Amino acid sequence: MRLASAEAEVAYRWTPEQLKVGQFFEVDVIACRAPGPGAVREVVVDWQMPAHGHGMNYRPTVTEAAPGHFHIRGLMLHMPGRWRLTVDLVQGERRTRLARDVDLAP
Repeated sequence: MRLASAEAEVAYRWTPEQLKVGQFFEVDVIACRAPGPGAVREVVVDWQMPAHGHGMNYRPTVTEAAPGHFHIRGLMLHMPGRWRLTVDLVQGERRTRLARDVDLAP
């Protein structure tokens, strides 16, 4: 899957492919394009439920597998509903955010 804006683009996939309530999953993120000089040094992935005003109950672990390729473990969506995935690319002092809404069935 991809998230893109005029400023940045990432490719990502989660494992397992089908997200389920209360099940841990992982995400691989590849920073395809980002603004400014230098490589993306950090990726911050978060999930929020805007309608409920909260996010995940767990703090994921991020590792850089290769330059621009990040692996995030320990993600869990603990309730059904609309979740907002945000992916922040950190490059120097610049932070670029990409987002997507995901509906999680019960």
